[in-house]
Amino acid sequence: MAKKREKRRGKETKKRRKNFLFFSISIAFLIILCLGLLVFSFWRKNLSPEPNLYIYPDNPKQGETVLVKVKGRLFDNISGVFNGETIDFFHPEESSDSVAFLGIDVKMEPGNYKIILNVSGKEMEKEIEVQKKNFPVSEMVITEELQNKGFTEKKIAEDMETKDAPALNKVLASFTTKPYFTRSFSFPLSKIRKAGLDFGGFVRAKDYELQHFGVDLGVPLGTRVYAVNDGKVVLASKLANYGKTLIIDHGLGIFSLYLHLSNFEVSLGEIVRRGQIIGLSGSSGYSTGPHLHFSIRDGKSRVDPILFIKTTKKTEDTVLASIGRALLQLLNIGR
Repeated sequence: MAKKREKRRGKETKKRRKNFLFFSISIAFLIILCLGLLVFSFWRKNLSPEPNLYIYPDNPKQGETVLVKVKGRLFDNISGVFNGETIDFFHPEESSDSVAFLGIDVKMEPGNYKIILNVSGKEMEKEIEVQKKNFPVSEMVITEELQNKGFTEKKIAEDMETKDAPALNKVLASFTTKPYFTRSFSFPLSKIRKAGLDFGGFVRAKDYELQHFGVDLGVPLGTRVYAVNDGKVVLASKLANYGKTLIIDHGLGIFSLYLHLSNFEVSLGEIVRRGQIIGLSGSSGYSTGPHLHFSIRDGKSRVDPILFIKTTKKTEDTVLASIGRALLQLLNIGR
């Protein structure tokens, strides 16, 4: 029996040594891989001299967003102009790229436009073609419940012109020179389902026509609404048609708007983080049922908010870059 136990212990010892050796080799390989990534990242940021301009898409439609990315390394001086407006760049988290989001306004004239950049004294130019987009047309709906609340075609149009639009424009006219965000934008709901009016659609009545500069997302009453990125709450107020409305300034002229809420979960002036609960969906104001009207303003441009978010996600890191960042986080543990 003693010899059997000794033999069994010997096998277990060999097995543990084998497992330890395999584990050690795996850890060593991972460390070497991550160190290689760090060296590559250092080279990319500091040794690649020439800027490389990336534009997506180069044939945007009205209401879309164009991603401008200058790759190569961190350039100290970078500026640009598009359609007479300054291009504002930022550096995504853990990236050497310089990135800007150019909003193509929903009413921008179709045609060819130039993106002109100056990167550390080197001039770069790219021409894009803005294409026309056909937007749907629907009739204005006023239910009996809305009639009982005093909503009429005339009142809706007048309140839009004299109350809601001025309130929004006053806030949206401000400009924060530095971005609150360093990452791509996320969606305001855990599940995105369009319901009601889509972006850019026209709503017509007998004597009035309004254009929808957001997208209606179908959700039950009281659904959690999340901040699409870091920013500052610059409006939390009840408006005539838009109901309980919340606006977040993300910096660089980018704003996100959340309309028809039932409740605010943040306050005016509060700094919020990406994914933070900021309110609950509702049906306040001119609304035929519970939903979230979600909008994005990029500078003066009214853009499709869903396409805007999808475009910003093209700035996200690759898997290898994420591994390198994870190693840096591990190395900082305990410091």
